Amino acid sequence: MSERDVVVRVIQEWNDANSVERRVALLPLRWETHTTPEFGKPQEIINRQVVDHCDLLIGVFWTRVGTATEVAESGTLEEIERVAAQKKPVMLYFSKVKQAPDEIDPEQLKRLRIFKHKIQDIAYIEHFDEQDEFRNKLTKHHTIRVKELMGSELPNGASDKPSTDIRVAFADSRGRMLGEQFL
Repeated sequence: MSERDVVVRVIQEWNDANSVERRVALLPLRWETHTTPEFGKPQEIINRQVVDHCDLLIGVFWTRVGTATEVAESGTLEEIERVAAQKKPVMLYFSKVKQAPDEIDPEQLKRLRIFKHKIQDIAYIEHFDEQDEFRNKLTKHHTIRVKELMGSELPNGASDKPSTDIRVAFADSRGRMLGEQFL
């Protein structure tokens, strides 16, 4: 299982344990599952269809930063900068899991090291040595962050405080609100 899959599983487990009581379900957004084909610059499409709709970004790095875009060292780094500029939480994790030397792209590793150095004074980051350690850290950190987010106003005017009404919101596959109904 990849670290990206661990992120999705941690979010799903939070939903299993909390969504009924809190009346909130978290949706892990990934470009592979939440974008639709469209003519235009791919990163701009991903930003508009996915990144701009997230409330929290979780980034996991190993030895690569990805492919450069017109505005950033990589699409991933562009997404991080975009979310951070919106004052939304960004949680970054860096793997120390060993990788076969022949599978490491030295230029990508160099770019990753430059990125880490660039953010060291403006971001608190976490490292992990194995996937179980990552899962444990992410579960704890994600729970704390979601509590913080829910302590403030939730998206679309919802509140974390119990009410006698049940609000059902309808959204399309891109997360755009289509309407709501109170039961």
